[in-house]
Amino acid sequence: MLVAMKSTNTGDQEVPQEQTTDTFYVTVPSDFPRPVHLGSLPGAQPKLLMTKYEGRFYTPGSSPPELFEAWRLCEDLAAQLAEKSLESKRGKRSHMSEVEILEQYLHRLIKTRWTTVPEARWTIRRVAALLEWPTPPPSLEPPTND
Repeated sequence: MLVAMKSTNTGDQEVPQEQTTDTFYVTVPSDFPRPVHLGSLPGAQPKLLMTKYEGRFYTPGSSPPELFEAWRLCEDLAAQLAEKSLESKRGKRSHMSEVEILEQYLHRLIKTRWTTVPEARWTIRRVAALLEWPTPPPSLEPPTND
């Protein structure tokens, strides 16, 4: 088991706290998309693609550490896009609505392939929540196996 250091801010000081990585995994929100990678291998007996983590089996990409890393990446992207969206709204895209700005960033994020399509949609919903902007309809589309 890995141990990570986390700092908590108490006034003017940061006090390090020891936490196991398992406590970080529970921070992944329940609405964060879970990958669906069902697969099988050829042979006489049926076989499934699974990953083993701490005695439990998961489909590829859905073990607690993998989900945590995907969520952490999306949270970081959401924070960056929130800042960029505000700059855009104040600057060259001041004529656009908040929904149009977020839709534009959704399409760009999907094109980059930094995340899966469901994760990109979640990220834009997160940006909208952070900025208290309306959620663009394309980010509300039902999950697919992208």
